[in-house]
Order: sequence, then structure tokens, then C-alpha cells
Amino acid sequence: MSEARNTANLLARECIVTALLQLLKEKPLSALSISEITSRAGVSRMTYYRNYKSKEDIFVQALSDILDEYHQEFQALSDGQSHYSDYVNLTHCFTYFENHRDFIYSLFRCGLGNLLLTSLSEYITHIWYHPENGDTIEDFYTLQAFTSSLYSTYVSWAIRGKKETPEQLAKILSELYVKKQ
Repeated sequence: MSEARNTANLLARECIVTALLQLLKEKPLSALSISEITSRAGVSRMTYYRNYKSKEDIFVQALSDILDEYHQEFQALSDGQSHYSDYVNLTHCFTYFENHRDFIYSLFRCGLGNLLLTSLSEYITHIWYHPENGDTIEDFYTLQAFTSSLYSTYVSWAIRGKKETPEQLAKILSELYVKKQ
């Protein structure tokens, strides 16, 4: 695919996500039609179907893009010695969640919060679990527990009105998980 076409496709996908988020403020996902989404996004139905199989797939693809971007930022911040429960890593995580709060809130309003949990679990496992390097099944389940606590902490933070800063949340969680020696 040419760079110009790839850029145009990325822009179309961004427009579709933005349109979906705007429309979800007006009515539930089940009441939205593909025509409404494409009309608001300013793209054709063909463009929509080239990128997505369903309305829910918009969320799945957007989450994948968000986590890819997160990972790029993480790599730039990381010195290669970081740990998933490091204060700096967790601060970046909660700040990143906050930067994407409209998208995440829309997931929950649509009853699709499980997509965030699943995506986080897949991402964290992919980045931090390496049995070929000696990681054990205990390491795997520790990562699953960490993922669940990260997710639950974010949800509770949002419900409470985000009274704490990302730094305060990072401190709380980082102190719960002790780095393996």
C-alpha cells in the first residue's frame, strides 16, 4: 500500500472513531447505523467496511492503535530495565488512560469495558511474559492479577471522579507489587 493511501486510510479510521464517539453522546451503540457513522465521519460505507466488520470492531481496532502508541511511548521512556509495576511506568499508564478518557468512557457506556481488560491483558502478557526466558506460570498469573488491579483501579478512579492524580495512583499500585529480584 502506498504511503499516501495508508495515510488516507489512517485518517479515515480516525474520523470514524471520532464520529462514533460523538454519536454515542446522542444515542446508544445499538441504535446507531453504519450510515450515521459514515455520514458523520465523512467517509463512504466502502471505506468503513474495508476497515471494520462491525461497530464493536471500531473499538477493538482503536484499542489496538492506542496500545501500539502507548508501547512506542513506553519504549521511549524505558531504559530497558523497567518493571511493569515501576512508579514511572504506572504514572505513564494512568496519564495515558486519562488522555484517552473519552474513548474509555464510551467503551463502558456501550457495555464493552471487557474489551479494555482483554486488550490490557494481551498487551501486558505480550510485553512482560516470556517463558522462553525462564518466566514461570506464577509470573503469568502475577501479570494477570496486575492487569486486573490496573483495570479495577482505573474504573474505581473514574467512578470516584478522579480525585487522585495519576502519580498518587502509581504510588499506590507500585507499592503493592514488589519487583522480583
